[in-house]
Amino acid sequence: MNIFKILSSNDGSINEPNVSSFLAYLLDPNENHGLNSKFLELFLRPIVLDNKEYYKELLYNNRVRDLSKNYEVKVQAEFTVTHTGEKQKNRDIDILIEIYNKNSIISLPQFSFCIENKIKDGAISKGDNQLFEEISGLTSYYKNQITNENQKFPLISFVFITPKKTKRAIAEFNELLSKLENCNFSIPCLHIIWSGEDNDEDNVAITSLLKDILQYESIGEIEPIYEYTKHTLKSFLSFIKSDFQSYLAEKTEIIERRNYGKPLLSYFQEIYDSLDFEEEIELSQIKEMVLNNVVSNCNTEVNKATLYAHSISTIVNEKNRKHHISKILKKDNLFYYPSELNKKVVKKLNFDSPPEGIKIYWGDKSDKDAYCFLTDIYPEN
Repeated sequence: MNIFKILSSNDGSINEPNVSSFLAYLLDPNENHGLNSKFLELFLRPIVLDNKEYYKELLYNNRVRDLSKNYEVKVQAEFTVTHTGEKQKNRDIDILIEIYNKNSIISLPQFSFCIENKIKDGAISKGDNQLFEEISGLTSYYKNQITNENQKFPLISFVFITPKKTKRAIAEFNELLSKLENCNFSIPCLHIIWSGEDNDEDNVAITSLLKDILQYESIGEIEPIYEYTKHTLKSFLSFIKSDFQSYLAEKTEIIERRNYGKPLLSYFQEIYDSLDFEEEIELSQIKEMVLNNVVSNCNTEVNKATLYAHSISTIVNEKNRKHHISKILKKDNLFYYPSELNKKVVKKLNFDSPPEGIKIYWGDKSDKDAYCFLTDIYPEN
């Protein structure tokens, strides 16, 4: 049983605050998961090792020292700060990790790690300065906490988590680095991803960190982990690898394979492959071709409502589609309306040369009209 996939099965998705809260739970050594500070140390290792001059005190034998011995750690999810620029604006930091020296009487943390989490590439808000304003707001927060000259300002760092290092995610992170440099902010920053290949040494992935903690436990490098924690970590790892997909989505694909010989999306992909990029085609014609191909393949009729739902899910500028913006689900982004005023005609999407001015929607419960432009994310390199 995978509790994450079950909990997300109501509408086939799980929101970022849920995922952020669970990650914060794993990172908090004060929680009852039995990991103590080991997962936190693994998580912080990349940014600490990349900035050794800042973190000399946290290092021992080229790794993060045992934080449970000499430090007090406070982990908070959804920490609100206020950015005071041209306009005052509240920003929510997804996870805030504060590390205090146990032997110090100063009330401010010695180290502060600001974490922004995205489980959807489309949820990255291009050009709205969200990342910079979170850092700016946190800086102001600590400045307001200083009441005497003996208090030392915390070392603030920033970690950006995205599904993959897509064009959009990289651009947002680079924009943050540029903004920090222009404002003379000396803030160590790191961009990591949720899921990556096992042999990818260039990217830090949460999935790799989860595998590491399970591996270290299995070979006795760390204390034994509670059985329920091991099961939960494995479930979370599987959930991440499925692109946060629910049992509902997986079950639907299994049923389609049984009823139609393969997932219905595969039939749409076959039609996509047969078209030219400049060719306009009636959406009704595509649906008719899918119906005929299913009947020819397995002598089965497709329910009209099912066919309609699948057809609109392949059209990037259809507001009623589900979220299909991540790199993993690129196979779902097949067609687009040349004009949203005429939803009878579509064209084949060219990822290497996307049309200008065409939106891609990822509507979900939190923002049903959320979109960006195709040219914001494609081509990916």
